[in-house]
Amino acid sequence: MSNESLELFVMLDSMGKELNNRLKRKIVLVDIEDSSDDELINNVRGNRVKPIRAHDFMSKKIQNFTHKQFQQHFRLSPTSFERCLTICGPLLKNTCVEGRKGTDERLQLLSTIWLLATPDSFRSVSDRFDVGKSSLHDSFVRVTTVLHKLSPTIINWPKVEQMNQIQLNFGKMSKTCLNNIIGVIDGSYIPIPAPKKSANSYLTRKCFHAITLQAICDDKLRVIDAFAGYPGSVGDRRIFTNSLIYKRILENKNRYVPGQYFIAADKAYPILDWCIPPYIDRGNLSDQEKFFNVSLSRARQSIERCFALLKGRFRRLKYLDMKKIELIPQTIVACCVLHNICLKFDDDQWINSLISEQLINLGDDTTSEQLTGYIENTQSGCIKRDQIMVSLI
Repeated sequence: MSNESLELFVMLDSMGKELNNRLKRKIVLVDIEDSSDDELINNVRGNRVKPIRAHDFMSKKIQNFTHKQFQQHFRLSPTSFERCLTICGPLLKNTCVEGRKGTDERLQLLSTIWLLATPDSFRSVSDRFDVGKSSLHDSFVRVTTVLHKLSPTIINWPKVEQMNQIQLNFGKMSKTCLNNIIGVIDGSYIPIPAPKKSANSYLTRKCFHAITLQAICDDKLRVIDAFAGYPGSVGDRRIFTNSLIYKRILENKNRYVPGQYFIAADKAYPILDWCIPPYIDRGNLSDQEKFFNVSLSRARQSIERCFALLKGRFRRLKYLDMKKIELIPQTIVACCVLHNICLKFDDDQWINSLISEQLINLGDDTTSEQLTGYIENTQSGCIKRDQIMVSLI
C-alpha cells in the first residue's frame, strides 16, 4: 500500500469513528428525554440489586432484649446507652435539608458501639444492622469524632473541693493511710496493624505494633485525663513530658495539683513534687522503702483496673484494626469518653466481671529504655517522697 492510500485509509477511519460517536450521543439524548429518573440512573450505574441482609434486627430484636442481653451484646447497660444518645444525638443529626436522608442517630450510635464492643468485621456488622459498609464506616467516623469533641466535658480534672474525698479513698486503698493521692497515671499499648509509613516506630518491645494511651484515673476508675497518639516505641517518660496535662500542671500547679497533693506513678516516670513513683529496687532498698512501694502499688491498682475495664468493655481496643493512623487516637479517646459515661450507670457486679475478665491479660508495659531514659528528678520530688515514706512508719 502506497503512502497516499495509507493516508486516505486513516482519514476515512477517523471520519467513521467521529460519525459513530455523534450517532451514539444522539441516541443517548433521545433516551434521556424519554426515560424516567430511575431508568436514567440504571442506564448510567447499571441495575443495582440490594444485598440480602438481616432485617428488623434493630427495630424488633434489640427492642426485645432484656437488660442482661443488651449488656452482654453492647457491653453497657440500656441506661448508659440512652444517656450516650442524649449527649451525642443532637450532634449526629443530619441538618442538611437537601439530598438523601441521613442515617438515624440511634442506628449510628448502636452500630458504632457494637463495633467497639466486639471484634466483628464491618461486613458482618453492616449485614446485622442492614446498612452498607460505606455508610457504616461513615457513621463510625462521625460518632467517634463527636465523642472526641465532647471529651473536654466528659474527661475532666477534678475540682479542688472534690480532691479531698478522692485522696481519702486512695488512702483507704493503700491500707496504710497513704493520703494526698488525687490520681494515678500509667500507659497502655493499643495494638494496631503495621502502618505503611515508619512501621518500626510503632513496634513495641513485645514485638507488635501499637499506639500508647496515657491515662490518669481517680479512685472510682474514672478517666480524668487521656492522651493518645504516640507510637509504641516511645517511652512513657517522653510521652508524659510531651502531654498536655504535663504542660498545664507546670503552668498552673495550684489548679491541678495544689498543696501536698500528688499523682501516683510507676517507676517509668520522673520524681517531681507532684508526681511520685516508687523506689527502684536494685537490691539495696531498706524495709521502709519497700513498705512505701507496697503501699503505693496498692493505690496504683486503680489504673490497672481502669485499663482492664476499658479494654474489657471495648474489646476492639485489644487489636484496633484501622488503616488510617490519624483516626486511631480519636477512636481511643472516644472509648474513654464512653467509659466515663458508663461508670455512672453500670452496676458494680457487671463492672467487676469485665475487669476480672481482662485483668489477667494485662502485663507491664514498662520498658528498660523507659527506665534508663534521662529526665532529671527534682530534688523537691525526692525530698517529698522520703517525707511520705517516713510518715507511713
